[in-house]
Parts: sequence; C-alpha cells; structure tokens
Amino acid sequence: MRRGMGGVLLLCAGLLLAGCGKGSGEKPDRVSGSAMSVNYRGVEYEPYDTSVTEEEIEQRITSFRKEHAKLIDVTDRTDVQDGDTVNIDYTGYMDGETFQNGSDTDFDLEIGSNSFIDGFESGLIGAEAGTTVDVNVTFPDPYKNNPDFSGKPATFKVKINKICIAELPELTDELVAANTDYETVAAYREYVADSLKSQKESYAENYKRAAVMNALIDGTEFTGIEQEDIDKFFESSANYYNSLAEVYQQLYGLSFDIFINEFFACASREEYEEMLRVNAEREVKKSLILYAVADAERMSISDEEYAAALKKYAGQYNLTEEEFLKQVSEVQLKDMVLLEKAEQLIYDTAAKKAEG
Repeated sequence: MRRGMGGVLLLCAGLLLAGCGKGSGEKPDRVSGSAMSVNYRGVEYEPYDTSVTEEEIEQRITSFRKEHAKLIDVTDRTDVQDGDTVNIDYTGYMDGETFQNGSDTDFDLEIGSNSFIDGFESGLIGAEAGTTVDVNVTFPDPYKNNPDFSGKPATFKVKINKICIAELPELTDELVAANTDYETVAAYREYVADSLKSQKESYAENYKRAAVMNALIDGTEFTGIEQEDIDKFFESSANYYNSLAEVYQQLYGLSFDIFINEFFACASREEYEEMLRVNAEREVKKSLILYAVADAERMSISDEEYAAALKKYAGQYNLTEEEFLKQVSEVQLKDMVLLEKAEQLIYDTAAKKAEG
C-alpha cells in the first residue's frame, strides 16, 4: 500500500483552514472569522534548558555498560533482591486456565526493569532460589498487547531457577572500539554529550513553537468564527486518525481504544473526541492569526518557493508531483505555504523571557 493517499488526509485537514474544498479562483475562500489586533512580533516564551549535565552523560554511559554486562551467579545469599537478574520459569493463569503467551522457561528477568506488568517483579522480591511462588497481578487497563486482558486479574506460578547480578564492564577504549563507531572513551563521551544536546535542542524548538503559539492564541481576541469551520477540521482530523488506527490494527493488532491511549493518552473515546474538538477550535484560531500576519506583512509566494514546496510535499507523501496536485490544487498549496511563512515569522521574532 502506498503511503501517499493516507498521508494527504492529514495535510488536507490543515488545508481546510486554508480553503481546502472552498473557492475556485486565484485565491481560496478563507476560514470564517477574524483575529483582532494580533501582536505577533516579540511574543515572549520561557526557553527550555538545553544544557547537558555530567549526570545525564553518566546515565547514558551506564546504560551502554549494562548492555554489555556479564551475569554472575549470586552465592552469598538465596533471596531475590531489587536489581537482581533472576532466571525463571513461569506460567500464567486467568480464571484457572492458562492463556496464550503467558508462559516461558529459562527466562532472565532483571528485577526493577519494569519489563513485566506491575506487581510481577515486585512479587518476586524475597523469594528463595529453587522455590516456586504465586504472583497475583492485574493487567493494566488498557493493555495494548492483548486488549481482552485489560483490567483482568491473573496468577503466575514462578519458579526461581537461580539468582544473578549484572557485572558491568569497565568503560575502556577496547570496549568502546568493539561496540561503537568510536575508538576511544573520550570520543564516545563526546558523542554522548553531543547526542544529548541535539535531542534537547530539537525538543526545545518544538517546546518554543508550542509555547509561542499558545500564548498568541490565548492573548488574541477572535470574532465571527463559524462552527462549520471548526467541525470541518474536526471531521478531517478524525478521519485521518481513524485511517491511521486501522493501519495499526492491521499491523500490530491494536484496538482503537489502545491506539488513542498510546497516541493521545486518552482513557476513553469521549475524552479523545473532546481533545480533537478543542484542537480543531485552536487550529481555526491559529489559521486566523496566520492570515492576519500574512496580510500585515504583505506576504506572497514566489515561483521558487512554490516549486520547492511541491517537491517537498510530493516526496514526503511518496507521490509524484502530478499525483500530489490531483489531491491538492496549486492555489491550495500556495495558500498553505503562505501560512507556513507567516508562522515562521512569528517564531523567528519571538523573544525569550528575561530571567528573574
């Protein structure tokens, strides 16, 4: 299945606000309403701290060392403790019956890793090597691996075969050279620091954009917004996510309830729908702000900007430019690029809040 047609659904959700399906002349009809007195230059925001601490570097390096740790049998005690790695055989029972994928043998489990559902690992603490214990748990609700188990109680019979501890290797040039693209500890440490910095800077940019636009929307007065425009964006985005949920159902067996919980942290369909409606209204208001900025700055789109955008979006959705223009017209694409240009101006001129 080609990626293109499904992906364009979400693009059209945004284009609805730029006149998607409305207007047939040189300019599409705009979303209803107006943004009054938009103070779009110099919007203040609280910057996200992108500094990298030694503690964070050491945490990443410790994770690397754990990946190459050796398991050493515990000989000075017989009880399971937090942090141990236990070799176990286990069988799960629900309503007195075993269930699919609920058993295994010779399995190494690190206590405290949260690899199993809540209550399983903690239920093994204090158990003696060579014994079999019953661990009572309740599956989380929702439970993405098997929605039918959501919220149900189960009992696992677990045999403790042996107890081990992980012996972390020393961080040496030899370890680094054998397991990374770097030759020395110093080079690997520099890579870790740069990687953490890059991740934080990427997050900081998204954080800034969200903070700036939220502040601008909350600080702007709007008039004349028609519910029809909010409903159109809601329906388009809902259709897109419904299609995406179907893909995840086919590929991973995720139910729709699990999908909305994983993607949006929504515990119910009612909560999910309310989230989409709130987002739809804010997207309409955002669109009105961007049009106000484009008008105030007398922005336009050059042929070069249009060609670059067409190439970018066609490639992004795995379509030829001709295929893409069957889904999105030239007028609609130019209008979307205009709004992107206005939005970038807002972010480029935003100002960090003064400290103190």
